[in-house]
Amino acid sequence: MDARARIEELAGEGGFDLVRFAGTGTLEGARAAALESRTEGRLADLHWMTDEWIERATEPEAFLAGAKTVVLLAITGHAPDPERPEGPARGQVARYARGRDYHRLFESKLRRMARVVREELGGEARATVDYGPLLERPLAARAGLGWLGKSTMLLAPGFGPWVLLGAIATTLEIAPDAPLRKTCGSCTRCIVACPTGAIAPDGGVLDSRLCISYHTIESREPIPRELRPKFGDWIFGCDDCLDSCPVGSANAASHPDLAPTTPDDAFPPLAELLALDDDAFRQRFRGRAVQRATRDGFLRNVCVALGNVGSPDDAGALREALGDGAALVRGHAAWALGEIAGRHGGDGAVAEALAARLAVEREGWVREEVEAALAVVPGDSG
Repeated sequence: MDARARIEELAGEGGFDLVRFAGTGTLEGARAAALESRTEGRLADLHWMTDEWIERATEPEAFLAGAKTVVLLAITGHAPDPERPEGPARGQVARYARGRDYHRLFESKLRRMARVVREELGGEARATVDYGPLLERPLAARAGLGWLGKSTMLLAPGFGPWVLLGAIATTLEIAPDAPLRKTCGSCTRCIVACPTGAIAPDGGVLDSRLCISYHTIESREPIPRELRPKFGDWIFGCDDCLDSCPVGSANAASHPDLAPTTPDDAFPPLAELLALDDDAFRQRFRGRAVQRATRDGFLRNVCVALGNVGSPDDAGALREALGDGAALVRGHAAWALGEIAGRHGGDGAVAEALAARLAVEREGWVREEVEAALAVVPGDSG
């Protein structure tokens, strides 16, 4: 069995849905686009994506010396929605993050394959998921696994944007697959579907400063006030552009390890999440991608969602959050209380809690959030 056939066999045994092969030439177009995005500020606070990192990530031979082939592998990540429970306000978690962290799933599978490449096929091999210094989407497009859509997601025929990617660079020389001759044509559904306008009007460019996924996963800063009402009930990631894509998810049923085990994994009840301390947060989301947001960032997201979809019944939990040890949580809790009051009317207990917070708060931006909320609450609370 030749190297290509053996790797394809290993991919099948590992449960991968797709496998393709790419050459290792420099990703010139991807490099230019990433450098431009960094210069224009579209990478927001992703400070680790320096010019040097981008240059390495678009040069497969910098990832593995002597690399001649990159194997691109995909599993599907379209976890169907369970029935959304009735009752208290709930948030929404991106489909890929509702079960086990796919990075862990991928790592074990890719490492096994890389070991076989080294021990059985005699080539050097190095594996990575999307956290590594290798831009896997343009490589996957080069390999014909899919094409880069206007949303900047990879669109795989039959699977749409619902593919999670990993890569193995190897010194084995394997004939590359040809890129697909496909585009999104005149379709603009993902552009229209994005609540914050993060996708450029012509597509193909994403501004992280406007992206819900960026803010709810990567950012450790306050979410800009003008964006918060557009986040809806998303508390980790966002699937709006993916859900709108007509390429389809007919074959994209999620890998069993990625599927939610309960409705609460997909649609957690919001108010109770505000009671999580660091230990409880780690325990509740152990082995799941949600941990990437950190406890403080996640509770910030929960506050924003409550500000958008919460009711007066949630005010008690938000009042308690005003005393949280993290300014990131306190400030967004104040904003949420103001939003709920603006929709449903004020409450004397809310006004009292905000005033008490203002009396002791030292963080300037949090004070501004509390003052803005108080400007709404007293007029309705009498």
